Amino acid sequence: MRNFGRAAAAIVALSVAGFAPAVAQGTMASTAAAVKAIDTDCSAIQDATMALHPTHLVLVQSHWKVVSDADVAALERTPKSITFVDVWKQGSNYAWVHSHTFDNKGDQRATQLCFRQKDGTLQRARQATTVSDLNSAVAKQAYYASSGALIQKTTAFVVDDPAVVKTIKALPFYSQLP
Repeated sequence: MRNFGRAAAAIVALSVAGFAPAVAQGTMASTAAAVKAIDTDCSAIQDATMALHPTHLVLVQSHWKVVSDADVAALERTPKSITFVDVWKQGSNYAWVHSHTFDNKGDQRATQLCFRQKDGTLQRARQATTVSDLNSAVAKQAYYASSGALIQKTTAFVVDDPAVVKTIKALPFYSQLP
């Protein structure tokens, strides 16, 4: 009887082990398909918006302010810490956000957010040390479902980064956008 229990447990373990990879592969395939679809959509949004002029915002004394190109150029040369945001619209909806912070030592931190057009939810977030690195292999990234659930992320992606919000309307400067 004791051996029968062991044999039954072994059969169950083998059955489950044989089944688990099929489930995991299906899950990996659906995750890969979701990531590919998000990358395709975000690339299309980026292509469509980058030809347009963004709205520039800057964080000044804990308040967000819309600024001109000339203001951005002047502020980039200041030796103090500063946070800039560029926001692009696609059609009538905001869809693409770059935020970048320079500290007084010249160190940078950059975040890129791509939002779904149909509901304004976050699709993909990227983090890097410079704006130019956001579209390179060194960028850390995460992909999100429209529910806000994390689909996939790179190992070093900072999930609790305050610059990463789940909806366009949750951005701290959203009320300042024209």
